[in-house]
Amino acid sequence: MGNYVTREEAKDYTRITYLDLGFSTENEYDSFIDQLIDQAEEIIDNYCRVPSGFFKDDGLSFTELHDWDESGIIHLKYYPIIAITKVELDTAGYNQTANWTEISSTYYYTELNSGIIKIVGKSPGHVEKSVRVTYTAGYSSTPYTIRNATLNLISNILHGMLVRLSGETVNTGDFTIRYSAAKEAFTSEIKALLGPYRRGLAMRG
Repeated sequence: MGNYVTREEAKDYTRITYLDLGFSTENEYDSFIDQLIDQAEEIIDNYCRVPSGFFKDDGLSFTELHDWDESGIIHLKYYPIIAITKVELDTAGYNQTANWTEISSTYYYTELNSGIIKIVGKSPGHVEKSVRVTYTAGYSSTPYTIRNATLNLISNILHGMLVRLSGETVNTGDFTIRYSAAKEAFTSEIKALLGPYRRGLAMRG
């Protein structure tokens, strides 16, 4: 599935070489950049309140249980929806052994961008945790804005390290220093880029 950005994209964007940061070899620097990409993605995912790797190509797959509402409306936790794999209803009665039955797509319609499913013409045998939905959410390809935010964050981290190295206060192999630099580099401008992709705190469904 790859990352939000590639190593070469990060290096081209920042235009900082391994010699600038005091690495002994290009391979050593490459390994550092790979770790930095992972770290930047983790910061972005956490800020957007989405699972790790949510913005990678083709999204992520989920299976969720939901209570039944007489309106037939189900709010999936993650969106936008790429595809619905299956929708199942527990047709057993309350406190009985579950009897999951898949329903045809003719019995529901989906609002992909908002993660809403409305079931019509079918209902489960009870209310609690009686609807099971398996689906894929995210994006078919990493959004440009997410890629841009990732590159900006990596660039800010590296340029911040470059400034510190000029004062001989940073060891490039020290993860704690890199984490601190990452927090400082996560600017209000990057947060503004991520704003439309940030999920609310309230749990849905």
